Amino acid sequence: MADGKKKADICDYIDWRGDLTFACAPLNEVDALIFCQLSYLNFSGIVPHSLDTLCTLSELSARYFASGDFAARSDLGMLIDPKSNELLQKAAGSERFKHVAVTGFVSEYNQEKEEQFSAVTFVLPAASAASAKQVFVAFRGTDDTIVGWKEDFNLAFMERVPAQVDALSYLENAAVHFSDAALFAGGHSKGGNLALYASAHLNESARQRLLQVYNFDGPGFLQESLDSAAFCSIKPKICSVFPQFSVVGMLFQHYEPCSVVLSDELLLMQHNPFSWFVRGTHFETKSAFDAGSALFFRSFNAWFGSIKPEQREQFVETLFGLLDATDALTNTELSRDITKNTGKILKAFASLDKEIRDEAVKLAGDFIKTVIAEAIKGE
Repeated sequence: MADGKKKADICDYIDWRGDLTFACAPLNEVDALIFCQLSYLNFSGIVPHSLDTLCTLSELSARYFASGDFAARSDLGMLIDPKSNELLQKAAGSERFKHVAVTGFVSEYNQEKEEQFSAVTFVLPAASAASAKQVFVAFRGTDDTIVGWKEDFNLAFMERVPAQVDALSYLENAAVHFSDAALFAGGHSKGGNLALYASAHLNESARQRLLQVYNFDGPGFLQESLDSAAFCSIKPKICSVFPQFSVVGMLFQHYEPCSVVLSDELLLMQHNPFSWFVRGTHFETKSAFDAGSALFFRSFNAWFGSIKPEQREQFVETLFGLLDATDALTNTELSRDITKNTGKILKAFASLDKEIRDEAVKLAGDFIKTVIAEAIKGE
């Protein structure tokens, strides 16, 4: 927590600088986070799926808030800040954002493939008739669905997950369609991972038009991926931002340097971008992660590196198999009757094959031992 400082967030940023067009002040990291946060909203039936058809952010907002299903549409679940709806309204009412064109909204949810994927494209107004068009592709992070979280965990043992494959295809299509445009890509949480993966695997000509890739507290990659020629090719273009107590962003490995932003939330709740401190066109930062976040990074990655891929897979399948016993499809449903669902999980755990149950307990115990060892080592 940021020592009692008064927080200014991304909504305040629009109040401060919303009168400055992108022609007056170029896109910055706070703008990028705003586009990424807007990607969490349900634009189905409002934003065109085809990249050939565009609407302005102002038009989008009017349709969104006037939609007959607004109550359901604006309910983002327990993990996504409802302030995202206010962010859309503020952005759409500002000179800076209201003329931004929006297109290409896709949203995929597939339990069988264990995939949750969504993306949307923002086209910035040209500074002049002679200036190059700028396009920002925003990938949605993990939403309220349990399948979305399962796909995140699948990163622990799969070479690529379905959302990464779709992210590359989406970014390639955007690059072809806007063939004369400078490209930006970004995302928060899993969206940041998708943006990095897609950008790294773009064809060379499209990659040359890629100006920046934004990763906002997204999980990383295995070290061998970061060492590959594909990822090294985009390394200078990556802007990574994590809250001071990051957990999601501490999964797996990242390139350095990165920015550590101040937050006024506690622990895991710092994952919420509305808790991040903004000053001017940048985030308020500190020199290092909180001790607890640094400990989690060391412990998780030491533990992760010590277990075999098949053990990782079995552990993930066991964990989400227990959640399946509740019949909940979302985290909101899971938490709605936590006592009853906890009982279902414990019953399902007791009924597991003894060998699988013992292995899960051992892996969890090994992680705790690793945390203790790393804590002692760090003293």
